[in-house]
Amino acid sequence: MKAPLADVQEAFFNAICDPHDESALPDRLLTPHDIVGGRLNVYRRNVHSAWLAALKNTYPVLLALTGERYFAGLALAYAEDHPSGSGDLNRYGAHLPGFIEAWEQNARYDYFGDVARLEWAVHNAWYAADPHVTRAEQWQAIDSEHLLDSGLTVHPACSAVRSRHSIGDIWRAHQAGGDAPRDIGATACVLVVRPQWRPVVVDQSQAAHEAFLALKRGRTLTEAIDIGLDVDSSFDIAMQLQVWISMAAVTGIVET
Repeated sequence: MKAPLADVQEAFFNAICDPHDESALPDRLLTPHDIVGGRLNVYRRNVHSAWLAALKNTYPVLLALTGERYFAGLALAYAEDHPSGSGDLNRYGAHLPGFIEAWEQNARYDYFGDVARLEWAVHNAWYAADPHVTRAEQWQAIDSEHLLDSGLTVHPACSAVRSRHSIGDIWRAHQAGGDAPRDIGATACVLVVRPQWRPVVVDQSQAAHEAFLALKRGRTLTEAIDIGLDVDSSFDIAMQLQVWISMAAVTGIVET
């Protein structure tokens, strides 16, 4: 009796991902010195090479920090735990930040996870949709009470990341013309923005970070201000709002 095609495909995929898992393949595929002996290994090498290339494309800063040999070992271990389940390799690597935090045992490199987290945010920013962005004169025309009582729409490319390490400085150091960070041990809050077509990473205060996350969760501007002021009583929302608007981090008000 023939195995259903879906079962054959699943078994073949599992055998490619795990070199020790060939038991589920139908007997008609297990010919000596053919699939098992050679062709399956070719498929494995091709698949893992494609996954490695995808991770290098998504995490170039992490690659530069770790080196080729370390990164290749990381990619192989990651593939064993998180094989790609999609034909779109731009989605591959989402779990790498958490994976490397558990995989890397040397405390000297505990910043790798947050660097990877920032790089994944930058990677996603490249592919985010282009929303309608409220122009400066349109912002000025909004009644202040209405603005305070409203939620603000956040650009789909934007992500806020907080770390015990200077991940913004580390990321910028690996861009063209970047300078080496002075102290990677300083706590940082960074915002990934895409004001035009290219994502950039900017630093912001912890108060701004918490207020931005509140807006992203759907809170009103007044509620976000209160959250920011709880962190820092000198938090200047007027100045911060101008910064967010200039970078298209916020794109308009939520209409109810």
